[in-house]
Amino acid sequence: MRAFLMAFLFLLWLILGYQFYIDHQRCCESEIDHASPLSTHQHTAPILFAYNSSVPILGPSWPALRDSLVLLVSDSTSLEITAWYCANLTPPETEMIALARAGAIKKMFNGIPAEQCIIVTKRVVCDSARMAENEVAASLAIRMQTENIKEEDDKTLIYFPFNSTKKLDNESIELYLTKIAQNVIKSGKSIVLTGHTDAIGDESSNLLLGQQRADIIKSYLINLGVDKDKIQALSKGENMPLADNTSESGRAKNRRTELQIIH
Repeated sequence: MRAFLMAFLFLLWLILGYQFYIDHQRCCESEIDHASPLSTHQHTAPILFAYNSSVPILGPSWPALRDSLVLLVSDSTSLEITAWYCANLTPPETEMIALARAGAIKKMFNGIPAEQCIIVTKRVVCDSARMAENEVAASLAIRMQTENIKEEDDKTLIYFPFNSTKKLDNESIELYLTKIAQNVIKSGKSIVLTGHTDAIGDESSNLLLGQQRADIIKSYLINLGVDKDKIQALSKGENMPLADNTSESGRAKNRRTELQIIH
């Protein structure tokens, strides 16, 4: 039992250490118009890629990382595979390269259903050394995916029932917001909350409804100890739908508050 526990803690350390490295790299990336040069010069990592190649170069720690991530995927979580591409060099990498990289990684997770794999691509600026080096060009993360909470690359979607502005009486949402509050309090980061609605009703009413949805999450986080000055709450109303408002399933996807943690 002690040997099993030690092995489990080692695997957990491996995952968290790798994810910390990836998150550190990703924190400095953005869209190509604003990004600073990306040059990881990381020659030993679970997964590397040569320039303009979608063939994974696997390190010795890859099997342990893969197997541990498979164990962490459940009915309420998904595996997010983010691959990026350098668009500023000559010849440039394209989004197709990033998609191919993510697809190649996805194939190596044959123990995870396809619907529980999320693929994201990132366009970044790289320095010229990238063309000659095998580099980290993808990251892996476990994201919560429940009926009420969906984590994405840089934000979380918290869903509301029709015409509702009340905090969802849902234990998983409360637990999730508690973890968010603890993270923000400890790190000193800030939160942006953006309320959204479906297109039922007039635009001005929906703008108010979206604001109320953002405000109710803000109030809950303040009650958990987050400084009110660290939270910005605003509304987009019906103006930024994620899905078609002509169907109930589409409207349900649009009734949400988006939560982003920023520096």
